[in-house]
Amino acid sequence: MRFSITIDTEDEDTALRLLGALQDAGLMPAVQAEVEDVDVRILPDTRQVLLHDAVVELTRLEFELLLHLCSHTDRVHRRRELLATVWGVNDDYSGARTVDVHVRRVRQKLGDAADVIQTVRGVGYLVASSGRFRVERSPNVVRLADRRAG
Repeated sequence: MRFSITIDTEDEDTALRLLGALQDAGLMPAVQAEVEDVDVRILPDTRQVLLHDAVVELTRLEFELLLHLCSHTDRVHRRRELLATVWGVNDDYSGARTVDVHVRRVRQKLGDAADVIQTVRGVGYLVASSGRFRVERSPNVVRLADRRAG
């Protein structure tokens, strides 16, 4: 169950005490410290990629590829697997070089942050966990799965 509380006060100290009391009672998660700036921010809910807060124009497949790689970090993704998950192609006839071309285009558009996507020679691609990128999902977006559960 989700609910929202609006605190309408000019007194910041009162608002902070109320938030602290809600956190102490377990009714609200603790506010996390502001995370340091990152090079690449991926906003799946608005389908945007920001490079140093500037919008990067990606095609639909480029966006899906980058989102998939950054959502599943610290593992090597084989080209055939990427073709199946991002492109929806499950045959032996489609060229795996399509993935290479799209990765090259994404890297070009990411500029100085291109090394976020690492090549594993002869296998595929890897995005290692780092502070250089962040996938930011909006907590205010109600997804279909959330609506079914509650």
